[in-house]
Amino acid sequence: MRAEMWRLYRHLILGGVVIVLSCYAVMEFTQARFGTSRTEQLLCVDAEVSAALLLSGISQSLPESQYHWTLPVDKPLPVSTISTLINQKTWLKFPDNSYQLTFGNSNSPVLVGRADQQGRFFKFESLLQRFLLSDEMSYQDKIALVAKMSCLSIEKVSTETSSDLSGIALVYGAYSEYGFLWKDKSVEDTVYVSVAHEENFSLTLTVVIIVFTGMVIMLILIWRELVSLDFKRKTFESITRQIARGRIGLPKGIPDSSGTLKELAYSFDSMSSHIQRLLKVQREMINAISHELRTPIARLRFGLEVMKDEVDDDVAKTIEALEGDVEELNTLVDEVLTYGKLEGGSLELNFKELSISQLVGGILQHNHLLLQHLTVDVDISDADIVLADEHHLSRALQNLILNAAKYAASKITITFSHDSERWQIDIEDDGPGIAFEDRDKVFIPFQRLDNSRTRASGGYGLGLAIVQRIAFWHGGAVLIDASESGGAKFSLIWSRNQHQNTLS
Repeated sequence: MRAEMWRLYRHLILGGVVIVLSCYAVMEFTQARFGTSRTEQLLCVDAEVSAALLLSGISQSLPESQYHWTLPVDKPLPVSTISTLINQKTWLKFPDNSYQLTFGNSNSPVLVGRADQQGRFFKFESLLQRFLLSDEMSYQDKIALVAKMSCLSIEKVSTETSSDLSGIALVYGAYSEYGFLWKDKSVEDTVYVSVAHEENFSLTLTVVIIVFTGMVIMLILIWRELVSLDFKRKTFESITRQIARGRIGLPKGIPDSSGTLKELAYSFDSMSSHIQRLLKVQREMINAISHELRTPIARLRFGLEVMKDEVDDDVAKTIEALEGDVEELNTLVDEVLTYGKLEGGSLELNFKELSISQLVGGILQHNHLLLQHLTVDVDISDADIVLADEHHLSRALQNLILNAAKYAASKITITFSHDSERWQIDIEDDGPGIAFEDRDKVFIPFQRLDNSRTRASGGYGLGLAIVQRIAFWHGGAVLIDASESGGAKFSLIWSRNQHQNTLS
């Protein structure tokens, strides 16, 4: 996982660097654009005021202007014509950052000015003084011309001023604006003349947008890595579950770019294969020994039976005891072979409709000698038809009933119930019961509990293990709980739909 973690850190580091560089680039770009826009705005004010002075004849030369003017005509123009020419000005920016401004038709211009990139000291205050304080143009004509200038704004204010033209500064938060208060001698009103600012994007908003976009991109990259890690985790979890269920061999196309998951999965697979081989060898050895034991057991049984006819009564009792031991050994071999077959995975079940009442009745009748000292209560409804393998279900029920008979004090209760998904048989006794911490141990082969599983009670610790495997093959399980009568309650549960699956 080290490669995946490094990739996450790399996305964080690269994302942070990209955000910082992007913010820096945007701020530099915005400041450059703002500086250029401000310069062009001041050049526009210079050009419009200069045009008004030159075209009206108020001034013939303007050393304060940034422009070098060419005036083809030498007679003053009316105010209406000047207003029209100001609205029809044409801008041209050259590669060397110099500007040319043309008033009138480009083929036969009335006024042409050119400003180079060297001078950036604007003296439009002097230009405004020449224009606004001139006596050669009426107040109304001045107001009309200023109103037509796109780079100047004018509004009436109630502020008093001590001179005809006073420079003032207005502050708006982090921004400031520089303008002039103008009061003409012929009127009482004071007007505020300032540079008309263009609506620019907020620098703060631009930076916030860049940071937000960078964070979103970084989070998307990290989210993709986390989704990839979670997918690999789920894949590995699925593989380990398949190995735990006994699957040998890994699926193809394990998603793992760094190879860590594949290496770990192959290690698990190798371990699983080794365990499978050991278990297979163990099962084959146990089955082989069990089969080989059947022949000497049969010989012992035959020999003991022959000897009984040739000895006296005292020796015959000893032979009968030996026959009991041989039968006990034969039962053990039978149970070992049965469990090996159930555990080996080669079992084929034959599902068919069965009557639980008949099946339980047959088991009770067959084992009546072992149950004659107990009271057996059977609670099975009329709807007792189930789908199951008759031989193996009968074997499981018989093991549970005989197990209950070993520890019951006086009573065994057998109850059948069902719903839309499963069938269930509960077998209860009034014996000592099973401690909660020991309930899982009773299903371990050859396992005996100190307080209830002893040699004196009989059995080899395989009966309940066989029941559990039969329940597994029927798509169910065996549960242990406490009985209301104080003993143990075993519940054999199996699925209604398991017969639809292929079991082999």
